[in-house]
This record gives sequence, structure tokens and C-alpha cells, in this order.
Amino acid sequence: MNQKSDGTLLFIKFSRVISYLVYAFTIVAVVSLSFGFFFLLFSANPNTPFVQFIYKVSYEFLQPFRGIFPAHSVGETGYFSAAALFAIIFYLLFAAAINALIGYINLKMYKHQKELQSISKNKQ
Repeated sequence: MNQKSDGTLLFIKFSRVISYLVYAFTIVAVVSLSFGFFFLLFSANPNTPFVQFIYKVSYEFLQPFRGIFPAHSVGETGYFSAAALFAIIFYLLFAAAINALIGYINLKMYKHQKELQSISKNKQ
């Protein structure tokens, strides 16, 4: 029983690490898309290295949402990207779901550790 329990705890910890990695990926997506959205909206200089970096990173995260909504001109040089805004909302909802999953996994791990402690106390 102890071997099975240790395997379960290992699986729970592995699931927790994967969940944290997906959560971090999602937060990076939201931050880069938000910067890209505002840079595009306020017509940031695309020749600046930081702006180029943000555009490259946010381009990859925006791929699944590209073409859903057209970009609209704002002022003389700015653009409002509804697709980027939609992607930010989607990634935020996904991050909330992953956060709930992390909470569930942490609860499972806590309960399982308490169970292992009570089993080890009963054996002694």
C-alpha cells in the first residue's frame, strides 16, 4: 500500500508542476498580448527593439485568433485589434481555469499527505 501511495503522491506532484508550467505560459501570453495590443493601439514605433520583440512574441500567441475580427484604424496611425482583445480574454479565462485546477491539485496533495501520515502513525 505504501508503494501505491507514494506513486499517487508522485503523480499528484507531477500534475502540479505541469499545471504551473501551463499557468506560466498563459500569463506570458496575456502579458505579451496586452503589450502588443496597446503598442498597436497607440502606434508605438515598430523599429524599437523592445516593440519588435513584443510583436514577435504576441504574434505567436495571436495565431489561433487571427482573422476572427478585422483590425480597425484609430486615429492616423493606431489600430484597434479586436482579435488581440478577444485572445487576451480567452487566455485570462484559461488562466482562471488552470488556477482552479492548481487549487484542486493542491487540495488533493494535502489530503493524500494527511492520509499517508495517518497510515504511518497507525503502523508505529
